[in-house]
Amino acid sequence: MSEHGKKGHVLVLSREEKAAGRLVRWIHGTGAEAVSVAGAEALLLAEGSDESIDLLVTDLDTDEPRARTLMRRLATGDLFEDVPQLHLLRDIAFRTQLLAWNPEMAAVSMMSPPEAGAFQARVRLAREVGRLRREIARSTVEDPMTGLYNRRYFLARLEQEFSRARRYRTPVSLVLIDIDHLRVINERFGHPAGDASIRGVGDLLCRCLRKEDLVGRFGDECFGVVLPGTRHRGAAVLANKARTEAETLIIPGHGHELCLKLSAGISSWPGNTRIKELEDLLNQAETALAEAKQRGGNRVYIDEGVIRSERRLVMVADPDRSLLNLADDLLSVDDYRVVLAESGKVAMETLRFRVPDLLILDVHMMAADGQRSLLEEIQELYPGKPFPVLGISSAPDLEQVKLADLAVDRYITKPFSVPLLRSLARELVDN
Repeated sequence: MSEHGKKGHVLVLSREEKAAGRLVRWIHGTGAEAVSVAGAEALLLAEGSDESIDLLVTDLDTDEPRARTLMRRLATGDLFEDVPQLHLLRDIAFRTQLLAWNPEMAAVSMMSPPEAGAFQARVRLAREVGRLRREIARSTVEDPMTGLYNRRYFLARLEQEFSRARRYRTPVSLVLIDIDHLRVINERFGHPAGDASIRGVGDLLCRCLRKEDLVGRFGDECFGVVLPGTRHRGAAVLANKARTEAETLIIPGHGHELCLKLSAGISSWPGNTRIKELEDLLNQAETALAEAKQRGGNRVYIDEGVIRSERRLVMVADPDRSLLNLADDLLSVDDYRVVLAESGKVAMETLRFRVPDLLILDVHMMAADGQRSLLEEIQELYPGKPFPVLGISSAPDLEQVKLADLAVDRYITKPFSVPLLRSLARELVDN
């Protein structure tokens, strides 16, 4: 919605061009800009809600079935639900039907043709009511100083992203960024300089982020950034970029004198096994930020639990290179460290060096000597089999007894679905 006193846009849907032209002239007289869609095109509206529209005005022939359908969609909120509306009606019976669909339509409709002064008064009133509604809506989610999301709404959105990450097993990172020594800036240059610094950092963060990222004002001089699909190292790249660019910010009226410094704390999921709930993610990020400040500030600190936790190792052994590449792409999404083996020899060289958390292999794959299966050779190396085995094969009729003898925990046939492979891998690794 346009700010009070500024010209906004009014969309006019009319029966005919002449009537539309008259309404447009009247609307211009109220200080607003009007866009007219007249004739049959006015009935072709399939979807809508547009923040650039301050008001929707209709003057349609409601004897036309398509016009009645359009009006019903407007009345029930299927179109332009959040946009103020003003409807000019000739049919009193249809107005009664309109009120049955939505009683509030009584306040936003008038008989047609209207008198110019009465119409303009209703346009001004509708735009003002819409402006106030939008200001109220913004105040519930926006920080008034920066225009970013406020703490309450930011936390609500963070909870949604964290819940989505756990549901789909995708990574998410939280970055808390704090302006170092803001109190000194306020004392030396005055609170206007401190406020300008806060706004400057907020604008800087918006420029650094992707469309899918989320930024809000978390505290007085602290900002929160949510990075869906990003692990701790990607979050650190973003935080360091913001930190270095903040040093070159020019605060209006103070030039380079302020030389802003930023500290950042990062937590990620998955990564730290102590992070089970949203509160854990927040606590780890706040602890990391406190550590960055304690170490002198102007630095980025990653939650130690993330750094210390080692990624689970999954080995995939199969002679099919294309399958290996697919498995690598799929399993890496779940933050597994994937080792690929295209032959029994490569597989055994790796297994002698490191015990995996999961082995995925073609059950028909042969050992390097060509005399026995790779699974039989692995059983000799690890008689107790300290890791789960997910067997894969293009033969659908393998005997279950044979699979049990080879110590295969789960078995799937090729070609298999992408979700099935990921689901079974997670199940076997987590258990």
